Amino acid sequence: MKHLQSKISKVLVLYIVLFSSVVTLILTAIQLRLDYNEGINVIYQRVEQVRLTNIDSITQSLWTLDSSSIQIQLDGLSRINDIIFVKITDKDNKLIAAAGSVNTKNIITANIQLTQKYRGRNTPLGTLTIIATKENLYQQLISTIIVILISQAIKTFLVSLFILIIFYYLVTRHLEKISQHSAKLKFSSKPDLLTLNRDTSAASHNDELASVVNSINKMSSNMYSTYKDLLLNQNALAEREAQFSSIFNAISDAIFFANSDRKIIQVNPAFMRLFGYSLEEIKGHTTKMLYASPNEYDNQREKLYHSELHNTSLFKVEYKRKEGSTFIGETMGTPVSLPDGTQIGFIGIVRDISKRLLAEIEERQLQTQLQQSQKIEAIGQLTGGIAHDFNNILNSILGYSELSMMSIKKSGDNDLKSYLEQITIAGERARDLVAQMLSFSRSNPGEPQLIKLPKLIKEVISLLRPTIPSSIKLVTEIDELVPPVLMDNTQMHQILMNLCINARDAMGGNGTITIKLSYIQNIDKICSSCKKAFKGKYIKLTVEDTGSGIQPELIDKIFDPFMSTKDVGKGTGMGLSVVHGILHKHDSHIFVKSTPNRGTQFHIYIPPIIDNNHIEKTNDKQKKISHEDGKGKHILVVDDEKSIAIFLQKFLKSYNYQVTFTTSSVHALEIFKKKHADFDLIITDQTMPELSGTEMIKKIFQIRPDIPVVLCTGYSEQVNKESALEMGCALYMNKPIKLHTLLHALHDILQIKT
Repeated sequence: MKHLQSKISKVLVLYIVLFSSVVTLILTAIQLRLDYNEGINVIYQRVEQVRLTNIDSITQSLWTLDSSSIQIQLDGLSRINDIIFVKITDKDNKLIAAAGSVNTKNIITANIQLTQKYRGRNTPLGTLTIIATKENLYQQLISTIIVILISQAIKTFLVSLFILIIFYYLVTRHLEKISQHSAKLKFSSKPDLLTLNRDTSAASHNDELASVVNSINKMSSNMYSTYKDLLLNQNALAEREAQFSSIFNAISDAIFFANSDRKIIQVNPAFMRLFGYSLEEIKGHTTKMLYASPNEYDNQREKLYHSELHNTSLFKVEYKRKEGSTFIGETMGTPVSLPDGTQIGFIGIVRDISKRLLAEIEERQLQTQLQQSQKIEAIGQLTGGIAHDFNNILNSILGYSELSMMSIKKSGDNDLKSYLEQITIAGERARDLVAQMLSFSRSNPGEPQLIKLPKLIKEVISLLRPTIPSSIKLVTEIDELVPPVLMDNTQMHQILMNLCINARDAMGGNGTITIKLSYIQNIDKICSSCKKAFKGKYIKLTVEDTGSGIQPELIDKIFDPFMSTKDVGKGTGMGLSVVHGILHKHDSHIFVKSTPNRGTQFHIYIPPIIDNNHIEKTNDKQKKISHEDGKGKHILVVDDEKSIAIFLQKFLKSYNYQVTFTTSSVHALEIFKKKHADFDLIITDQTMPELSGTEMIKKIFQIRPDIPVVLCTGYSEQVNKESALEMGCALYMNKPIKLHTLLHALHDILQIKT
């Protein structure tokens, strides 16, 4: 193609390819580094999860020398993603048990000491060694490199080709014709009008090329007329000058004419409005006073005056106004020469494009925010995937702990009861942690409930303490008598955790975090996030740090989505925007006070619940259920986790229910078809092979529409509380199941009279 032979086209292609290649390599390197760090973090999180969830049971099995249990647990650990080998050695480094194999050098090794507290002393039992592979991570990184490089190469080629074609069609071919026409202009002959072979649409009538064509036509016409008028009449010359002046002054872009010494001779009104100079102030001065940088003056000399580099294309320059402010101008400079080739100066055209560039920057920022949002969404999906299996495990742990505590009430073994209570507390903390993860992923919003904030604060502190360096003091000033509040417990945990983690990060390892709780009878403030006034009685929760503080100009922006004062990669920018959303959904507010280098205070104001009706309703739900209250009602339990089905059977039998259980939804359907009149209620899991819970329920309702069904799930994207109730379920419960909540619900659904 003809336009590919031009110097401008070759240079344009070269710059596009070079720039795209550099950007691609840099972004690919950054992306790979981020993906690698994320993959390594995931591996360490899995190892840490093993330490948190499995060490106690492994230690107990090792203490009791239960080798089969140890091997089963090690086999389970070796099946976790990326974990390829686990072993237990005694304190003399002799192998006790192992699972998996090491078939690569790219590994991460973690050693966890196993100890048992016996007679007040920690007795070393051995070491759990976990070896994880990085091979899967490397394969993912290689795939990412190939996809990025191929897609970027194709994109660069197509974009370059498109730009060259458009550049030729819109500019180059017309410049060639303009150049040929201009070369033929002479004072002594009447010039032909310059016309370009262009679309006659209105869009092309007022663009830069049209302006240049009009200017050249006028200039050539004026040249010829002036030549004749100089010989015939001086008055005609003045008339022509007036015509040129009218056109010059009517153009909306800033135009200036400078002589060969770069001294300004004439400017149009648009120039005076843009730069703030009058003609008298600017005339006779060089164009150096127009540039924001003195070096740009010399650069423009090369662009406009060097005989081999005459450049009539658009370029961007930073200019300076009379009052000192700067702006980016899109500029085109055209040398002006006499017919004999003598250059007498040049015409410069300047257009302020600051607003357009600002819009482009905002568009790039929105694109970055979208990418960050997609990353958050991916984290949420990963959280949901983990939650299902983890909740099933917790269901078994908490369920069997409950059954065990019921059993030891008869034996009176207080030590064993204490141990089981600790297992239950740990399981409930894990359950709450999963609930917080699901709340973050927006998959499980939870429901408001009466919360005693002093107790909640203590729970959060116990979770936070291991994550806060010992060099940071954690101080509490809590009024234990404050009224309860009506909020979602998980979301309240999330708010307090967010604020405390932000406080920790703001102090760089040294300082004091103070948590205060009080009841304010009369408050009158303006919310820092929603900017609305609020007054009245509120519970005031304060998180205060002695860190670096927040700059005044950022205070009004900290609640914006994706806004973060942390370094790139150290925060999503979603923490405070989530706090804002949760608080205002519960009619609460937040007030921020910060002093740079002295610290920050976040004051949360939550409406108290002082209405006895709320408390009475809550107490009603806590009425004790007798172990005879089942009245022999027959329940069908369906769960593919056998341990959960067995513990539900034993638990419900202890409350005088008849229980039939199965681990297959297909088998459950067959049982129900044969004996549908024998059952009073069905408890079923959602995620099961062959038939899901909802699919099985629809078939059951076809047989017996009036049968009450309780649908349980550890996590599901296919069903939630609303959809479960709409399809006819009597109750929807999240795993791990709260057993006393289940008992009360069964009591109400079956209308058992006590």
